[in-house]
Amino acid sequence: MRASQPIPGSEWPNDMALTIDDAPHLTFLLFVRSAWRLEVGSVPALESEPDVGSSAKPLFPDDEAISARWVSEWERAWKQFERLETGIGAPDVETQRMLDTLTDEELSAAMSTAPSKFWEVGIDQDAFNAWRMTLLDDHQHPFDQQPERRSLPALIDAWKSGLTTIIQLPYAGYFGDRINREHLVVSAAARRNPELFGLALRQ
Repeated sequence: MRASQPIPGSEWPNDMALTIDDAPHLTFLLFVRSAWRLEVGSVPALESEPDVGSSAKPLFPDDEAISARWVSEWERAWKQFERLETGIGAPDVETQRMLDTLTDEELSAAMSTAPSKFWEVGIDQDAFNAWRMTLLDDHQHPFDQQPERRSLPALIDAWKSGLTTIIQLPYAGYFGDRINREHLVVSAAARRNPELFGLALRQ
């Protein structure tokens, strides 16, 4: 969201550009967690459980190992939001090992932050897509009632401190975490509430 030129009467800085990201990789993994009923207490509960349609967890011999794999891919998915350092340096030892030993296809899979195809088995993609669409509800609000408009002073301060992207996830209740200079993670519930959204923005 950005104004190409100053809008008369608007307090929104015309050069302030922000992205609202629903983080589809993370959202998909949250859907899988619900559909397969994985026990992952380290990640917040959802605001409401999705309708998983015909999704069903395949039979696995070791549910604990599957949950551990989910956590590993969840952590990897967050790497898409890591700040890229300027300049080009020599690859670290692990990166050099992958460059030397992996095929192009294997290297692409290893460097990707997208969930692996492992999770697509037993997942109703139509149900996931339908649930994800319910999370993208910004269009339901009048322009002046958009969350960013209702918390504009705190938003401007956050933008001036380097914020470029707000990542909204369907967590229950209040959640706000400025994971780095550019990215703020908030629950949908927090973003919809001006007081809570302001609290998250002021982190």
